[in-house]
Amino acid sequence: MASPETAEMTEKQLSATDAALRERITELSVHIPCGRLRGPVQRRGRWQSCPDEDSPERWEGCDVSSACDLCIVCFRGTAGGISRWAWLGCENCRAINAGLGKPLALGRHSLMNGIGIRVNASPEVVEQQTARLMAFAKGDGRLRDWRQCEYRRLAAEFDPLADIPLRIWQQQWPPSRAASADAFSRLLGH
Repeated sequence: MASPETAEMTEKQLSATDAALRERITELSVHIPCGRLRGPVQRRGRWQSCPDEDSPERWEGCDVSSACDLCIVCFRGTAGGISRWAWLGCENCRAINAGLGKPLALGRHSLMNGIGIRVNASPEVVEQQTARLMAFAKGDGRLRDWRQCEYRRLAAEFDPLADIPLRIWQQQWPPSRAASADAFSRLLGH
């Protein structure tokens, strides 16, 4: 927990818009315009920002300033965390992904997805592994395109400028193995 002096200093650095936002949002919520979660994170005693804020909060000592976010496949469950070693897919989506012949890269770090460059490998293998690593660094275009259609489909149920508490979002769109299977089926075109 921040000292009163630190809290006062942080408050002085906030724009009037960000300060009003922090007064209004009392629980972790889906910011409908951007699809990210923002609000107070009780376990950490911190504010989780979204990119649409004037001065997004940066958490010292963390790889990522986010306790969790919506799953990048189903947009119903939560995933992520403060570490570069966090999963971007929820538990249900990761279970389905593990059963795919060619799974999606749902780990934040390349090594979580089995993508790396072995030191003792032959030049041909190093070249292949380097190409895979570079492709991972660019990101999966399928997931970017999927986000545009799937998140927008789910978000259409709400006011387009609202912050919807995560619990309300998940009441409307409950995370489940069936929801994840449906999302994968549509994402992969099966």
